[in-house]
Amino acid sequence: MRFVILSSVVAALLRSGSAHAQEWINYEDRAWGFSINFPHEPKMEQIGYTTFFGQTVPARVYSAERGSGRYSLTVVYFSGAPTDSHTAVSYAAEAIRDKGEVKYYAFDSLDGIPGQMITTTQSDGRLIQAGVYFVDQRLYIAEGSVAAGSAAAPSQFHQSIRIVDPEGNPIVLEPN
Repeated sequence: MRFVILSSVVAALLRSGSAHAQEWINYEDRAWGFSINFPHEPKMEQIGYTTFFGQTVPARVYSAERGSGRYSLTVVYFSGAPTDSHTAVSYAAEAIRDKGEVKYYAFDSLDGIPGQMITTTQSDGRLIQAGVYFVDQRLYIAEGSVAAGSAAAPSQFHQSIRIVDPEGNPIVLEPN
């Protein structure tokens, strides 16, 4: 009898775990050069992004919400606009740091692509985790946040980003 009960409990846990994992999808936009996990199909909005130098350049914001979680990926296209990767990444990271108290801030490398990782807590306790990267004239800002006291951190989101080529292959930069 114990075996039947234990088997039923294990089966239920496996079903709920796999159902939870299936809630997230891998979303890819090869034209804008990325793949990332979202809790469901994101909405996309075209915007103008103001650079450090005051120019407005085209950008897209992909976003989704689930419960208290908010997830967005902003892809900024710098073609023809003056910038360098360090300035673009630093400017975007500063905007995230300005949203709250910085808990973690470090330089990062995503498949050899230099960037920064930031964790902040807003005054209401909301946790923000983000990664910012620049390659091939594109700035990628992956930002996830959850309400104070949420059991799940948004790290699954920002850590799932991959920068891809037009065929969907990850771009990997070799160290200099």
